[in-house]
Amino acid sequence: MKYLVAAALCLQLATAGADPALKPATTAETTPAPVPAPVKKELSGPWYRGRYGRNRIINLSVTGALGLYLLSGVVFNTSLVATSCRWCDPPDFDRAARHALLWQNTGLADSLSSYDAYVLAPVVGLSLLILSDGDASASRLIDDVLPVAETVAIVQVATQLGKYVIARQRPYAHYATTALDPNADNNSSFWSGHSVIGFAITSAAGTVCHFRGYWTEPYVWGAGIALSLSTEYLRVAADKHYLSDVIGGGLIGLGAGLLVPRLMQREIKIVPVQNGVGVTGHF
Repeated sequence: MKYLVAAALCLQLATAGADPALKPATTAETTPAPVPAPVKKELSGPWYRGRYGRNRIINLSVTGALGLYLLSGVVFNTSLVATSCRWCDPPDFDRAARHALLWQNTGLADSLSSYDAYVLAPVVGLSLLILSDGDASASRLIDDVLPVAETVAIVQVATQLGKYVIARQRPYAHYATTALDPNADNNSSFWSGHSVIGFAITSAAGTVCHFRGYWTEPYVWGAGIALSLSTEYLRVAADKHYLSDVIGGGLIGLGAGLLVPRLMQREIKIVPVQNGVGVTGHF
């Protein structure tokens, strides 16, 4: 009899164990908490909202005025051109780089560099920036693109003035074996305008993407830097610039793209100090 009772108890326990409702609470499966979606960052101190709302009009006006100035120079051919060089002889490292990188077909290199700087760089940089936020309103798109446009306008005007003041002889003019037109653009080698525009677009668009928390930020930096470096190489290959010209232009464009968007949103301030002015902010 005692064996029958023991067998009945074992059967009952086995049946109870097979019933999920009778499982101990400690073995119950728990549903994992849902992972929250990443939250987009917002510009700190944006120039388009609140007490900074008037800054949109100011920056649009500045960009438009500089753009008209640049356009008038192209249409009416009023750009400043130095007729004689103030910096004529290149240093040894520029000579060596020029001889190593020069293409036989300099015209092709010149065309490719212009295509890189004035077509591919703006299309790639601005397209990635605009596509970063599919739900963006018209005002949001303006405020995303405006820092890039203003950066480019500023560096292009600065480049024209810098070329005129420094008046460095271009390499093709320095090594020319025939007489050149003295009124041509022979003495505007430093710094490279092609190089400055590529890095200005890349760094300004990348800075806006960083502020916004856009997923396209690494692609903006990656594609932009690749295009900008290829432009610098092609400018040397075309005998239009020395290596120091393209490096200097790239650094100026990079610095402007990092600085101008921050100035627009007041993250960086220019303050008076003893014997001059100072810049405060964080990067």
